[in-house]
Amino acid sequence: MNIFNVIKEKLAIIEVVNDYTKLKRAGLYWKGLCPFHHEKTPSFTVSPSRNIFYCFGCHSGGDVITFIAKAQHCSPFQAAQHLIERFGLDVPAHLQSSYTPEQADAKQRYFQLCATVAAWAHEQLNSFAAAKEYVLKRNITAESVNRFLIGYFPGGPKGCKSLMAYCNARNFLTQELLDVGILVASKNALYSPFEERILFPISDQLGHFCGFGGRIFKPTDERAKYYNSKENSFFNKSALLFGFMQAKNYIRDQDAAFLVEGYTDCIAMAQHGFSNTVATLGTACTSEHLHILARHTSTIYVLYDGDNAGQQAMLRLARLCWDVALDMYIVPLPQGEDPASFLHKRGVLNDCIAQAKDIFSFFIDTLGSDFNQKKLQEKLDVAKQLISLINQLSDPIKQNILLQQASTRLGIPLASLLNQIPSYQQPDSSDKKPAQNPIENASLLEKKIAAVILGNIELLKDASIVYLLDYFSEPLQRILKGLAQAQNAGPTLTSEQLVAQLPEGDQQITLYLMVLNHEQDSINSVEYLLAQFHKKHWKSIVQDIKLKLAIAKQQQNQLATQEIIDMFEQLKKKLLERGWL
Repeated sequence: MNIFNVIKEKLAIIEVVNDYTKLKRAGLYWKGLCPFHHEKTPSFTVSPSRNIFYCFGCHSGGDVITFIAKAQHCSPFQAAQHLIERFGLDVPAHLQSSYTPEQADAKQRYFQLCATVAAWAHEQLNSFAAAKEYVLKRNITAESVNRFLIGYFPGGPKGCKSLMAYCNARNFLTQELLDVGILVASKNALYSPFEERILFPISDQLGHFCGFGGRIFKPTDERAKYYNSKENSFFNKSALLFGFMQAKNYIRDQDAAFLVEGYTDCIAMAQHGFSNTVATLGTACTSEHLHILARHTSTIYVLYDGDNAGQQAMLRLARLCWDVALDMYIVPLPQGEDPASFLHKRGVLNDCIAQAKDIFSFFIDTLGSDFNQKKLQEKLDVAKQLISLINQLSDPIKQNILLQQASTRLGIPLASLLNQIPSYQQPDSSDKKPAQNPIENASLLEKKIAAVILGNIELLKDASIVYLLDYFSEPLQRILKGLAQAQNAGPTLTSEQLVAQLPEGDQQITLYLMVLNHEQDSINSVEYLLAQFHKKHWKSIVQDIKLKLAIAKQQQNQLATQEIIDMFEQLKKKLLERGWL
């Protein structure tokens, strides 16, 4: 047994996939939006009994190792390393040589360094009264400090020396801190851009610490309020959400998420019972952020500052959300308030949530405010913005609803707005036109029989079944014959072991069948399916045997003639016994 088999035995694929997309039970399977391509209708399917996944949209499929390798853009061995660390798997001693911490790749090394820095900064917070006092003044509880691992980076040479000593003792070099920008070398000394800042560790979707947000807190500090880690291969602000790991399970349970702009806003929301809250890293919300959330919920409440900048941010957000499968609502706050300050003063947010508008209505109402008082050119600009945005929708019904709202709000005849909309667009090609079915030419009966065989691979030892493979369409005939040959040529193997020997394209086809017809995967159904197949092809079978007999007689090959006759008699007898004829 190798390291991959150990991992697959110890891990349920559902548990792993749930870190990437929200799954719902659908009979024998679990279904959700595919994490590997954009879609609005779930086509990504997981089979718990077989521990495999398959997407009917992009035709990606495989086991838990394949899934992580594709999701993390890494090799199968690196995927194995990731799963061992992520789930704390106990690897047998004789396999330890194939996985050791020293062999961790650059990505894992970077995550480990960030985790080490986060732990050090968290310890420092309790040692510096001014920093700890500021955190308490911001109404951040001790529980939240520990939950979000909030820390502090002391200023001056002592702070840098303390960090270097802490990291060196854990086998990290000072140069590694320099390489990732935690420390910076000047002409005379080392310093850190995070000095004298409260540190908020940032993790990726799997909980790996991958960067930091630092906030100044001293009134005399004139630097930028926030400083984030420099972007690199493992830290991309446009694809990361603060607090996501803490909020993920709550988001799924409540099928809703709250989205805010800052670290302290996220923490304040969580402290007031909104544990399903995440924050962008002090930047505007991006399409990547929306796609991450869409994998785990269908509803997002966005809280924005009530000033003009907050309104403009929401208008930009409206332009991003058209093609994301989300119901998005805007929760307005009084001007000059952010979630943290509002909750500190009032303690509740329910009234604001009750006034939330869907983002499309918000967009129309915001652009259309004081419309009648605007100048003609301003009115034209507003109308053009609305038409441009509505025209991006692929759903004609949604277009009509929004056009009617716009017509009512702006006082413009609906017919005038409709004239500005060209022919309705087709839905997004990634959702409307999925990748071509790899076995679309095969009959449904063939697919069902192939699925049963893949679930009961020992059937390929039955000569009367193998004989029928000649009447299957390609590529099913080639794949099943190859599996039969491998099954009968050596030691007995499981279907997973046999499939693993196939070329990648053929593996995808087998996975497609195993998931597509899982309800047929019963040894009891094979009798009925094969009977149907024999009846359908019996005339062709008889004609082929007659042709072979004629050729053997023409060649005066008595041995071959007798073998064909014996084989036909045995096949016919077996079929009659089973009631297949």
